[in-house]
Amino acid sequence: MKYLILNFLLLQIVSAAWIQPPLQTESGYPVPQPGVRPELPRAHGAHPGYGIEWWYWVGHLKSTDGSETFGFQSTVFRLEGAAGGGRGADRPIFGQQQLFMAHAALSELTLRRYHHTERLYREGWQASAATDRLDLAVGGITARMQEGSEVMEKVVALNNGTELRLTLTPEKPLVAFGERGLSRKGADPAAVSWYWTYPRLKIEGHIRRGETDTPVEGFGWLDHEISSSQLGSDLAGWDWTAIQLDNGTEVKAYRLRQKDGSADPWSAVYWIDAEANTDVAYAEDFTWKTVGTWTSPETGISYPNAVRIEAVHPDSGERMTYRLDPILNEQEFVGNRGNNAYWEGACLVFDGKGEPIGRAYLELAGYGGGLGGLLTK
Repeated sequence: MKYLILNFLLLQIVSAAWIQPPLQTESGYPVPQPGVRPELPRAHGAHPGYGIEWWYWVGHLKSTDGSETFGFQSTVFRLEGAAGGGRGADRPIFGQQQLFMAHAALSELTLRRYHHTERLYREGWQASAATDRLDLAVGGITARMQEGSEVMEKVVALNNGTELRLTLTPEKPLVAFGERGLSRKGADPAAVSWYWTYPRLKIEGHIRRGETDTPVEGFGWLDHEISSSQLGSDLAGWDWTAIQLDNGTEVKAYRLRQKDGSADPWSAVYWIDAEANTDVAYAEDFTWKTVGTWTSPETGISYPNAVRIEAVHPDSGERMTYRLDPILNEQEFVGNRGNNAYWEGACLVFDGKGEPIGRAYLELAGYGGGLGGLLTK
């Protein structure tokens, strides 16, 4: 009972701190508003007008013969042109035209190899996204939802000739995160997003490497986020993870790092149960501790890529422990510009006793002195 009381009090504190977001950013982009529920299939389509939007997939795969394991990441970003569609002079580089960027990565975990590709396009024949459904194509990434279904067909192509062809079937309904339907990213009232997730996708498909075609199966995660001012100005970066446990539940956790090194109060841990119901704990009720680091030989950046997350579950009052260890250290994504490097990799998950309980993807952003061109999470 005491934990229910504490949780109630925390929710009252969070609610008291709530500030209605403005209708527009200072640059004139619309700001997501509370009370919006995702309606399918429209929710999966693009949302022109908003400053930034992305579709983000990660997955854990194995060959059907059991000989290899893989991790993959693919993200498509949509960047709005001039706010309001008529002030191109305010942004002479982008003008009024949307930009699309694609990040694709494959971790060949058994072979201990990592490949990644970044592509950037203006809206046009090489980059497009439908507004009424999931149907996007940016460079080597395509994703389309089957007619009358939530099943997705996806292709991820890398510059080295490797190609993934995957079918992704949701095993749980779409989940909307955040207070009043908005995910907060700091104290700035405009730093909010609509944040919609498929936390568990069944995956079947093939990985083509040269003349070798490998049938694969596994499970994945999809985030779709829409915003116009994603991070508060007092934030230096974030640590984020999508944990998929062997018992059929999931955990999403993120620490928003302030410039003084402390965690922003809107940092959170979400638990997603077998029926896709969610519980949340904010910064006061969890810790995120570094237990191991890796320094990139390419960029010289040190990433805290082994972590221990401890949190009190708001429903049961149980203290939960999740230890994340990278399966492969060399999972650093370095884009076409070196100042947007980040670490994004497949991890094993252990409980407080050291027993394996699942797998995760971990993202570490802002450790190179600034986010640069990185726009994920």
